[in-house]
Amino acid sequence: MIKYLFYIVDDDIAIRRMLREFVREGQLGEVVGEAERGDTALQFLASTPVDIVLVDLLLPDMDGITLVRSVKSRGDTACVMISEVQAKDMVGEAYEAGIEFFIHKPLNSREVQAVLGKVSETLRLKRAVGNIYRSVSEIASVERPAPRSRTDRARAKMRGVLHDMGIGGDSGARDLEEAALFIANCQVGDMFAVKDLLSFVAGESQTSQKAAEQRMRRAISAALRHLAALGLEDYGNPRFENYAATFFDFNEVRREMRSLEGEETYGGKVSLKGFLSALAHYSLAP
Repeated sequence: MIKYLFYIVDDDIAIRRMLREFVREGQLGEVVGEAERGDTALQFLASTPVDIVLVDLLLPDMDGITLVRSVKSRGDTACVMISEVQAKDMVGEAYEAGIEFFIHKPLNSREVQAVLGKVSETLRLKRAVGNIYRSVSEIASVERPAPRSRTDRARAKMRGVLHDMGIGGDSGARDLEEAALFIANCQVGDMFAVKDLLSFVAGESQTSQKAAEQRMRRAISAALRHLAALGLEDYGNPRFENYAATFFDFNEVRREMRSLEGEETYGGKVSLKGFLSALAHYSLAP
């Protein structure tokens, strides 16, 4: 059983003696100090932590309500008010200040011990819940992954899209990512030329601009072919519906579909700039 530390503030020495005996007889804890004045009590409590303070409403130098407010502002110490005052407004003000119970004089050992037992149990539960909350918060703070940067989020969305189009593992997929990120990082309204994209991608991949362009165009053509095949199999395929008209001119998609069916000699044409602009825009969408 937890033994709590008590402190008594009352200008009547007989009351202090009675309360000390009630705590001892009820095996509620230990009285670590007492005072007859509020200022003396506050000085002691500022340097010595206690669990429960028993305080008289009327003290020589201050009212008990003021003392309670000061004690409650410093931590989770529980306060019990003791007084012969019966005025409801004073009792109500004491509860508003933060007391747990109001015990009326004359004192009864059973009542006092029952009240202090309830206060002790309430304090125990409050602290237990507080410990659990702190433990959970610490675990959550350790396990919570760091938020991804804007670039990381955009790159992840691009890879998902390219995978859906069947070119996630294509050699040109990384070039498409880098080029689309270049566009995504441009300021709104900025114009860009394909040669600028090719120069950037070539620098990132350490290859020639021509090689980078060929890899990207082959990858885009493969994506068009993949989507056209999905559309032929099921015109309502979600990937076909989501990407075909967004990343390609739909007339070119239809031409690619007819080519797959043998109705056209040549497949659909692709636009490098159009595809990359769509990929950049898609990666930044919420």
